[in-house]
Amino acid sequence: MKRRKIGRELANLRETSRLTIEEAGQAIGRSDSTISRIENGKRDVQIIELKALLEAYEAPAETREHLLNLLSASPEQAWWTNFDLPPNLDTYIGLEAEAATLRVYALAAVHSLLRTEDYARAVLRGTSSSSPAGQIDALLKFHMQRQQVLTREITPLDIVVVLDEACLWRQIGGLDCQREQLKYLIQQAEGVPNIVVQVLPYSKGAHSALSGSFTILDFPDPTEPAVVYVDSPAGSLYLQKPKDTRRFDQSHSRLRGLALDETESLRFMKTVLKEMQ
Repeated sequence: MKRRKIGRELANLRETSRLTIEEAGQAIGRSDSTISRIENGKRDVQIIELKALLEAYEAPAETREHLLNLLSASPEQAWWTNFDLPPNLDTYIGLEAEAATLRVYALAAVHSLLRTEDYARAVLRGTSSSSPAGQIDALLKFHMQRQQVLTREITPLDIVVVLDEACLWRQIGGLDCQREQLKYLIQQAEGVPNIVVQVLPYSKGAHSALSGSFTILDFPDPTEPAVVYVDSPAGSLYLQKPKDTRRFDQSHSRLRGLALDETESLRFMKTVLKEMQ
């Protein structure tokens, strides 16, 4: 995402100039929270702000030219801009569209990219019960289109999902809907090479992610830092500091170690499907 790249480069320039976020804000007449949001890629920087920051940071001429050209470049129209999305969701979808790999821990429900249409509709109805039917239908269409990242011709997205056993048993949309979701999940895990599904059984007991689900987004450029996305009732969190991403990276590795391997997970899911009568 262009604004994230600009934000990261501005953060590097600020640190090189030895200015704090507060001092950078004071230098261009903006709040420290505005500078922070620009650096974290959560807010577009205006051309006048960019020029002022480059001046405050005493950026080299070639760096100024590079960032000004990057800001003025015509952005590609993102397909999801055609949808009226909840706050912050467009930020996540932009990151997901650029990611090379998602590493996921799902605690309560099957991940959005691996849902059937009926299951996704039932999730939306359950989590957005006060929303009008038209809005739920629009979100459903959006989520179904979003799944195309897994099948795009150029570098389809890799996804490594650790599913808590609860995701298999919770009858979202009713018994028939859950059975069809399980069949689809087995089909995807068994037949699509860029999809890895591991099941974490109840029998494994306590672990590092009992508090909730999370997603780690890794990008094609190895110099691009990973982003951790955590969705909660209090709002969406995007964590980018090395200490935070390292903590979730270690947590996901431990969860994969605890979970059944791919072959065992397929066997486990097929057993659950047989028992779900």
